[in-house]
Amino acid sequence: MTNKSPRRKLSGQLKFQLILEYLKGSKSQAEICRENLLSPGLFAKWLNQFQQNAHFVFENQDANSQEQKIQKLEQIIGQQAVEIDFLKRGLRPN
Repeated sequence: MTNKSPRRKLSGQLKFQLILEYLKGSKSQAEICRENLLSPGLFAKWLNQFQQNAHFVFENQDANSQEQKIQKLEQIIGQQAVEIDFLKRGLRPN
């Protein structure tokens, strides 16, 4: 029977801080892993995920901006449709 400790769940914020320490050069990968009881493979996986997905931070801002513009335009179109319908009713002979 093996005596394994339960898995820890580290927050995304902590993972990000550890990656930044490594990228800044303030600590080596080995130091970070040793101090935080991490396997080097796990840290390498986090680093790879960070490098592959960091660009999404900027793309999401653009997507949110476009989504807000679309919502505003849909609202304007809805208001105009109501106004057109109202004016059509007013022009119809009784």
